Amino acid sequence: MTAFLVIGRRRIRFRFFVILVSLLGGVLYLLAGNKSAAAYTTLSYGRLDVDCSGLAIIIRDETVYSAPAYGKTVQLAASGTYVEKNEPIAVIYKESFDEDIVRQLYDIQEKIVLYQQEQLMDQVVDSDIKKMNNDIQDMICSIQGSIRNKEYTKLGKLESRLRKTLDNRQVLLDYQTEPDPYLTGLYDKEAKLMAKMKEWMVEIESPEAGLVCFSIDGYEEVLGISSVDKLTFEDINLILEQYSTTVTPHVNEADKADEAAKDAEVQALHPFYRIVNPGSDWYAVLQFTSSKQIFFNPGDTVDAIIGGQEAVQAVVSQVIKGEDQYIIILKFSANAELVANNRVYPLQIWKTVEGLMVPEKALKKNKGMQGVYIRDGQDNIFVETSVQALANGFAIVESVSDNLVLQLHDQVLTDND
Repeated sequence: MTAFLVIGRRRIRFRFFVILVSLLGGVLYLLAGNKSAAAYTTLSYGRLDVDCSGLAIIIRDETVYSAPAYGKTVQLAASGTYVEKNEPIAVIYKESFDEDIVRQLYDIQEKIVLYQQEQLMDQVVDSDIKKMNNDIQDMICSIQGSIRNKEYTKLGKLESRLRKTLDNRQVLLDYQTEPDPYLTGLYDKEAKLMAKMKEWMVEIESPEAGLVCFSIDGYEEVLGISSVDKLTFEDINLILEQYSTTVTPHVNEADKADEAAKDAEVQALHPFYRIVNPGSDWYAVLQFTSSKQIFFNPGDTVDAIIGGQEAVQAVVSQVIKGEDQYIIILKFSANAELVANNRVYPLQIWKTVEGLMVPEKALKKNKGMQGVYIRDGQDNIFVETSVQALANGFAIVESVSDNLVLQLHDQVLTDND
């Protein structure tokens, strides 16, 4: 007998209920299936590199010194190198200098060397003096060649080395020998020729120890350390307009030898060189354009590549946001020699951020707040977060509220269902 249920005048068979339950179960299965189809990812710990680049203005502790503007200039120290106090760094020759006097002087000095080698070495057997004599002979030959070829840049450096070596040798010889009348006569001629040379030669010595630089751009007195926190976007744009990514150092007016400077008696002083204090902190003011959020904050330690050179460390001193523009002021405590010669350098900085990492698509908006949804049983809970870094399709995030805190291995929603 078939079972049935009577409702009113209708007989409801049992299989009707079976079909009804099956239909309800199918609907519930579909609903549950749609919910479980939502995509999740596991909150993991990771690291991201964030970077930015642009042109940077260099601000350093430096002092400008002047020198006579006449004649030809020969640098004895390479620009950007360290020099001691009172070390000769340049020689300035007046336009009226007499090359014949130079030749006479070094002829006399060559005779002195030869005579001492031939006549006095029987008395003096000191190995240091022998070596000095050989060095002096080589330098004199080089100087004579420079004069013939008018290679005055080499001449200045050789003259400086020769004078030091001659002085050192003379001290040793004075202890061990007594010059005879012939040698005394050569010394007298040498002294007279040296006196004539000094009439048209000015030797510049460094007034302090530091990095010597022969490029002057006019900003040395304006961009002091005290100006770091006062620069505006307008100031920076004005300075950068005068520079390109490859900066050509300013040429000293003293090297141009205009008509007025050709007069040997001209005594006007012009800015000639500067000394950078390598032990002082220096700053790079980096400006770049970006409409997106950046992830550099005051106090961050970053790596910096300046002008394609080696990477060095710096600390973010200040971050200023403008309209689609940023200024990042970086403080450096070493490596001033990397930026001693120029005012503007291309600069790239980056830092590594570690923390809880999610795909960028997991970042959602809820009532104007940014955060992520995490699975809590059958529900999704919104957790407001701050983004610490964003790169390569991933984000490093931190919880904003102490009540809802993200934890490692939380299941984070990655779609919009």
